[in-house]
Amino acid sequence: MQPAVDADFARYVRARQHRLLRAAHLVCGDERLAQDALESALATVAARWPRVREYPDTVVRQHVYREALAAAKQAGTESLAAELATELATEPASESVRGSVDGSVGGLAALTPRQRAVVVLRHFEERSESDAAEVLGESQATVAGEEQKALATLGMGAEAVGGFLDRASQRLVEVDLADRAWALALDRRARRRRRALSGIGSVAAAAVVVAVALGVERGGSSPSPGPTPSTSVTAPVNRLPDGTMYAAMPLEGDEDQLPDYDAGLPSAIDPEGRAVELSSLAGPPPDVVAVYLRRAGTHYRAVLVPKGRTQVVVDGLDLLPTRDAGRNDGVPLGPKAISADGRWVVFAQPRAVVRLDLRTGSFERYAVPAEDLAVAEWTDGQTVRARTADRSFTLDLGSSSPRAVAAAPAAERLDPRGLPVTDLVGETVSAGPWSASGAVLDQVVTSPVIVRGNGPIYQGLVAVSGAGEPGRVLLAPESPDGQTGRFVSCCTALAWADPSTLLFRSAGYDGSWVLAWNVRTGRVYDVTRLDEGRGVDYPQALALAVGERG
Repeated sequence: MQPAVDADFARYVRARQHRLLRAAHLVCGDERLAQDALESALATVAARWPRVREYPDTVVRQHVYREALAAAKQAGTESLAAELATELATEPASESVRGSVDGSVGGLAALTPRQRAVVVLRHFEERSESDAAEVLGESQATVAGEEQKALATLGMGAEAVGGFLDRASQRLVEVDLADRAWALALDRRARRRRRALSGIGSVAAAAVVVAVALGVERGGSSPSPGPTPSTSVTAPVNRLPDGTMYAAMPLEGDEDQLPDYDAGLPSAIDPEGRAVELSSLAGPPPDVVAVYLRRAGTHYRAVLVPKGRTQVVVDGLDLLPTRDAGRNDGVPLGPKAISADGRWVVFAQPRAVVRLDLRTGSFERYAVPAEDLAVAEWTDGQTVRARTADRSFTLDLGSSSPRAVAAAPAAERLDPRGLPVTDLVGETVSAGPWSASGAVLDQVVTSPVIVRGNGPIYQGLVAVSGAGEPGRVLLAPESPDGQTGRFVSCCTALAWADPSTLLFRSAGYDGSWVLAWNVRTGRVYDVTRLDEGRGVDYPQALALAVGERG
């Protein structure tokens, strides 16, 4: 985002902010909360402005009404009735009209927040049923039903409601929110970046760092306090038409509204942030929790991400892209590239596997008789498996002279039979009874559960249990504009933070994230942001040194 408010954004907001403020107030019934809700919603839109500026109206209203509905729960019905009664107190009217108005005020307070939102959209903003359904994420039938119930409670005809709502909110004073919303969006982004560094000196943060280090030392699984108390914007586990258990991610670009999950990673990994070269240091930093790749001309460079310290570029190691039998380029880093003890990282190269020592910074190359190696991964504390599309080799790196030995092709540990999965994406990671992978989904099965206003659902993740529990999928809805949204093969499994929480990557037009999915509850959490989107060169591949990556 640019530091100064975007001129188009400012013009758009100033043309609509008063009407939107009145709408938010009618939904939540508290002037201060309505103003806060509108400012927060506009800040969310400001962060996505380059992507939504062509058709912003629906997106803006979706966020405004979401925030207003949340504020309504905080305000309560007594506040709503009191504020509306105050608004109408100075209205000159006959006794019969006054009685009707007083009854309507009580009736409006008696509506559910969602019924109020429907009435405001339909009769204050004069939106069609289909528009209201798209804003609220409901079907048209649901909107029509809620509207009928609301009108019956109000005891007013449809033709009278609009005038009543207009009178009930006309005394609100316009507040200029354009600059404030833009500044809030910038502040949110800055706070996300600062959060990784805040509290490093505190006892609690020190305890987390020690826990991560101990977890890596004894096998890579770092204790985690789990999610912070908050309300997830995702739905709990539900069922698809074929009976498959599912949950859904938020729309791409809304990840920062998810509650946080502490997996031992910084809250942001900035591919354009400050980094020092390994050759300038005495050795690699301690507490490396992740490794990713940066482009360096025709090669890649590995970047080490330590907990609470500056990133380190391994400048002495140039890595070539992998290349399959069809001569298609790939990345030489996979999710299981870091050993369980957190000491070693392996990279697939044409006819070789390279092992980097994270304690000393030295690296060694081991010959493998395959030009088209795609993946190098650890199978135990000292054995590495290198794979092509149809061949597999093992290397015992604990021996005095490791040699590549041909092995049977590695069996896929995840069997998606019986689930609406047409293909798997990326590597399978396992922990305890659970295995998970990115997935391409059967749209015939997923289409009936598309929320109004979302685009198609054709990809996501799949998790399968070897202990007899039913498998389940995580849906990745697409953006409704057909232009933005998640990339093809957006979602890849990285590691298991605990026996039921999968860490995975989601990549799209608004940025790349590490998120967490609890396969039992269906909840999705924000772990770390990898880039800001909008053309930033996001990390080309990522491996974690936290959690289990079997």
